[in-house]
Amino acid sequence: MPIDYHDLADQEYRRRASILIQNFEGYRAAPYDANDNMATIGFGYTFNRANNVELWDRAGVQLSPAERRQLAAIDAAPPEQRTAMGLAFPVQITREEARSLLENASLPRYEGPADNLGLPSSDERAAVVSVTYNRGTGRMATHMQGFNDAIADGDRAEAWYQLRYNSRGTNPDPDVEFGLRARRNMEAQAFGLYDDPRNVTAEEARSVYRMFQLHRDDIQQNERNWGVDFDGTQAARNRNAIAQANGNWPDLVQEYGRVPTIAAALEPARQRLLTDLRAEHPDLADRLRDQDFATTAIYLDPGRDLRAGNGLRADQRNNTTQDVDPDHAATIDSRRTTRGNNPREIDSNDLLIGEGGNDTLRAHRGDDILIGGAGRDRMEGGVGRDTYVVGAGDTVMDSDGRGELRWNGRVLTGGTRTDADPANTWRSADGNDTYALNGSTLTITNRQGESMQVENYARGDLGLRLQDPPARATPGNGDARPEDRAGQAQDPLSIERLSPQDRALYDRMHAAVQARGGYTAEQAQNIAAAGLAEYHRRDSLVREPQEVGIYGDRLFTAYFPNGQGREPNFHANVRLDDVANTPARESLQQIDAQNRERAIAAPTQQQDPQNQRQDQEGPTRGGR
Repeated sequence: MPIDYHDLADQEYRRRASILIQNFEGYRAAPYDANDNMATIGFGYTFNRANNVELWDRAGVQLSPAERRQLAAIDAAPPEQRTAMGLAFPVQITREEARSLLENASLPRYEGPADNLGLPSSDERAAVVSVTYNRGTGRMATHMQGFNDAIADGDRAEAWYQLRYNSRGTNPDPDVEFGLRARRNMEAQAFGLYDDPRNVTAEEARSVYRMFQLHRDDIQQNERNWGVDFDGTQAARNRNAIAQANGNWPDLVQEYGRVPTIAAALEPARQRLLTDLRAEHPDLADRLRDQDFATTAIYLDPGRDLRAGNGLRADQRNNTTQDVDPDHAATIDSRRTTRGNNPREIDSNDLLIGEGGNDTLRAHRGDDILIGGAGRDRMEGGVGRDTYVVGAGDTVMDSDGRGELRWNGRVLTGGTRTDADPANTWRSADGNDTYALNGSTLTITNRQGESMQVENYARGDLGLRLQDPPARATPGNGDARPEDRAGQAQDPLSIERLSPQDRALYDRMHAAVQARGGYTAEQAQNIAAAGLAEYHRRDSLVREPQEVGIYGDRLFTAYFPNGQGREPNFHANVRLDDVANTPARESLQQIDAQNRERAIAAPTQQQDPQNQRQDQEGPTRGGR
């Protein structure tokens, strides 16, 4: 996609290039040492050249005969002597002379890289000339490959990234680095992230998010240290280069607008991307609103990879020489943690989007949406009510069984099995989908013969209800509700009637809630009962309640088959506030119903030893 440059008349382009450099370089009337082994005057004009007299004449700077002779001597001197001679040059120039020297003498010398890139008279060309004025023409050729490649590819977003984050050089002085980062922030703002931020195209929005995903880690590190990070936290030690740029150069703010945070810079792309997704997935339109996902919480297949290998310079490590591949196989992981000695996972609602290729999407804490796109994708969700937009060949593994599957704009809800259906096979009410359970892997096949799988499935996960035929009464089975010997109905729906194992687990949960505090006695009972019911729903995966505890806003029961702290692990959990006011009796009813359902299913399982063996040997992967 070619870049639509912000074209300017030649005179206006030169004015803008000049005003950029004037603001960055600052005005000095007399020669000075800029700590770069060069003698400098005016707006960054250096004496270390052999045609000073010609350039000063072209700029109209008035010199006395003695000054002209001394300037000519600098031209004739060996290069290693010019710095000392320039610093000793006894002349002072006015601000207007300095401006004329910049525009008539210096600018043409630094336009070569812009010419080589084919840049027209434009804001983009002005920004490139400003960078060249600072870095030098040689470095633009040898240390700006990422930027040069992006221009050649017509990739504005990548070029913007390279200017803002990857073109500052390697000066180890933190004060110098701070100043350079502020300058690059403003130069990138002048270059522009969008052809027109008020009219972002669909492809442009995706290009911006491909860039962001490709460089997400580097951008986060840069903004944490020198700007404003994804969560809005400013860099420490008064090192906010965004604020520095906006504060130091009000003239440039008036010309180009304020340098935005990365979150604000992505905003036009987010709005367009979500608009397109709502049109593509109208069934999710109410959950893909602009306010539903932070700009930095959208993860899109970048379509390519970073350069890899030994021997890369710092400015090369964040480059890519690949074109965007529509069949790129991406691994997108939305996990973010806090900083410090005891990092914890950050809870956020994330949007993960695969495109072509066989992608792997991993979401974590929060109510996330995972869209696989074309290809045979793997989607893994963490704690929260996640939504999976699946297609043929996809695989889903959800950590806590909460959420839903959507296929071709429909929510999958499960099915029922009749006496005539094969064992472990259920059909949807409309006959469109068939569900087959093999151990803990559920395969869903649609009418067209396409299929996808859910790994580590427990009955009821992801809203998939698999209903068996009603049990037939047989002699000796007894009633659905037990009676004691005296014929008086016993109420199993009370904590006192729990089995010893369930009561012990309930007590551990209750103690964890009480230790946390913040809930009434009744609410603590409600939470513990709900936690026990959720454990029973997933006890085929959470086979042993090895750990019970509260993490964040949830009560967890965890099982570690390979030892605590080692993957994989399995868990059942409930959100405290969601169940605090759900009467304990309702949760105990769920447990009673689960027990009766399993009692009914037990004879069938005993008749099918192959199925029993598969259930025991099913996959045991999971995440917490």
